This record gives sequence, C-alpha cells and structure tokens, in this order.
Amino acid sequence: MQQLANQIGVAINHAQLLEHMEDIVVERTAKLTKTNQQLRREVDERLRTESALRRSEKQLRLITNALPALVAYIDSHHRYRFNNYAYERWYDFPYKHILGSRLSDIVSLDVYQQILPYLEQALAGETVTFESEMIQSSGERLWASVSYIPDSQDGRVKGIFSLVSDISDRKAAERMKDEFISIVSHELRTPLTSIHGSLKLLSTGQLGKLKAEGQELIDIALKNTERLTRLINDVLDLERMSSGRVTLTPVACPVTDLLQSAADAMQPMADEYNIQLAIRATEPLEVWAESDQVMQALTNLLSNAIKFSPQGATVWMQARSSANQINNKSSSYVEFLIKDVGRGIPSDKLENIFERFQQVDSSDARERGGTGLGLAICREIIQQHQGRIWVKSIHG
Repeated sequence: MQQLANQIGVAINHAQLLEHMEDIVVERTAKLTKTNQQLRREVDERLRTESALRRSEKQLRLITNALPALVAYIDSHHRYRFNNYAYERWYDFPYKHILGSRLSDIVSLDVYQQILPYLEQALAGETVTFESEMIQSSGERLWASVSYIPDSQDGRVKGIFSLVSDISDRKAAERMKDEFISIVSHELRTPLTSIHGSLKLLSTGQLGKLKAEGQELIDIALKNTERLTRLINDVLDLERMSSGRVTLTPVACPVTDLLQSAADAMQPMADEYNIQLAIRATEPLEVWAESDQVMQALTNLLSNAIKFSPQGATVWMQARSSANQINNKSSSYVEFLIKDVGRGIPSDKLENIFERFQQVDSSDARERGGTGLGLAICREIIQQHQGRIWVKSIHG
C-alpha cells in the first residue's frame, strides 16, 4: 500500500508538472508568435526603408550627375566615398573608379598641398570656402571655388561634403577689370601727385593766408586726395602681386622681430585711437619669408583691428607653431594671430571681406577711411608665401 501510495504521488506530481509545462509552452508559444510578428513588421519596415533609400540615392545620383560642379563626400582619411559624374569630365577617367581613392591620388601634388590646410580645417569642424588653381588631366589650368562642409555625427566629424565650381570665366573678367583699373591708376597717379602737392602748399599758408571757410575746403580736398592716392597705390600693389610681377626674396625672419616691428609701426595710429597694442608671449620661431611683405600684411591687419576697436581697448598679437602632414611628411608653419574686441563680423561676410572693395558696412569707408583693398592685399601676400588667411568672429 505504501509503494502504491508513493507511485500515485509520483503520478500526481508528473501530471501537475505536465500541466504546468503545457501552460509554459502555451505562454512561450504566444510570446514567440508575438515576437515573430514584431520581427516580421520590422523586416517589412526595413525593406521599405531600404527601398526608399535606394530611390533617394538614385535621385541624388541623377541630380548631382547633372551638375557641372564637382560634388563629393570625403571621409576623415581623405578618401572619396561619393562623387558625381563631373569628375569624369575633369579628370578623363570613369568617375566610378574614383570611389575609395585618396584625394592625393586624384589631384596633383601641388594642388593637394595647396588645399590640404583647408581640408584639415574642415575636418576640425569648420565650414571653409576658398579659391584655388586646379589642373585638369589635359594639363589645362583653371580657377575653382571650393567649399568644404563638415559632416558631424555624435560630436565627431566623420567627413566633409565637397563642392568645387569652375570660376575661370569670372577670374578672366576680373583680370581684364584689374588691367583696366591698373592702366587708369597709372594715368591718374602723375596728375594726382601734382594736385596733392599744390593743395599741401596752399594748406600750409605759404602762398597767403586763407579765410576759415577756404582753409576748411582745402583741408577736405587734401584729405580726399590723400585717400585717393592710397587707393591708387593699393590698386597698383594688388595688381603687381596678382600678375606675378612681385618677386619674393625670402630670408629667415625671427617672428618676434616681425611682431615688434609691426607694433612699432602702428603705435602712432594706436595712440591716436587710444588703443593699447600687446604682444603675447611667443615662443622663439623663425619664418622663411619676405619680411617687408609680411610686415605689410601685419600692419594692414593691425590697422583694421585698431580702427574697429572701441577706445581704451586692447589689440593682441601672437604667433605660434603649427604643423601639417602632407604625404606622410611633416611641414612646419607659423600661425600669426591678431585679436581685437570690436563689433565682430556677420557669418555670411567672413569670406567676402577678403574680396576687393568689400566692406561689412558701406559707411565704414566714409567713417573710418580705408580703400576696401587691405584684406585682399593681405590674402595675396599670404598666398604667395604658400600660406592661408582666415577670420573667426562672432557678430556683436
């Protein structure tokens, strides 16, 4: 009876366990069915998304291939991850073969060295626009406007969007305009010098004392002729540099000497505007450069900083070492910084101010003087030294 009771107990336990197992199976089956349905929905959604992405990519490809400009996506290792058909017209080989190639494999070494600083700047998270002379596969040289827009994801720059447009026609028109301006400037210089000398003589009173009204008119005319003389000199300087008639004779220049000389040259103007000039501690560096031209660029920048700073403010100067990697070779640079606390520059003007006769406000020329050529001259000088110039500013 005891054995029978034990067997009955075991049978009851088995029955209960089986019943519990059946409940678990039903529950698990329901969960698996629900999970399966959810996975099916996710797979369907993913297929629809992939189909939409393929359609979107096809539309993007059709649109970019129709553009005459070079459109590309370049990753942080300088490799092409997307490029349009215009690359085939520029470089004369199938544009699909460019995918995965390095930028240095597509453009010439000279062009790569020229655009590399801007590329690194974009990969650091800044939008960059600049002009550069490109070389096509046929050997033909053309001018291009290049824009790099960083692609930031999760706080990191994964790559850049690149847009390159041919502006050779515009450059040719600018060259014709510059030649015309140069001819006119040359013809104006001689009579203007005579007029300026006569007005200067009259203003000193050596030819007789003028009435107050006459003296005021003479002073106004003298100020305007001086401004016109500065304009003509700037135009001629810029035209000589742009045409390549200025020959650089670089020597080793101590950076601290350049900064101190620029500060000394601009000290009278700083005193007139009640501005302090300060040179921040600079490590002992040298640059291989034409000292007079670098001085001209620095004094132009200081002049702008002084004119647009409030009275009693400080303008800082500094230089520091910088390095770039070009084809696994390290190149050393010196970065000069001029900093002021003026009103700032709107973001849409940060590149335009380096163009000729461009000013943030048209009233600046009347109120603060200047010809609108100072920064254009600075850019020309820096580019002739294989460097680059840019501005960082927050408006207001």
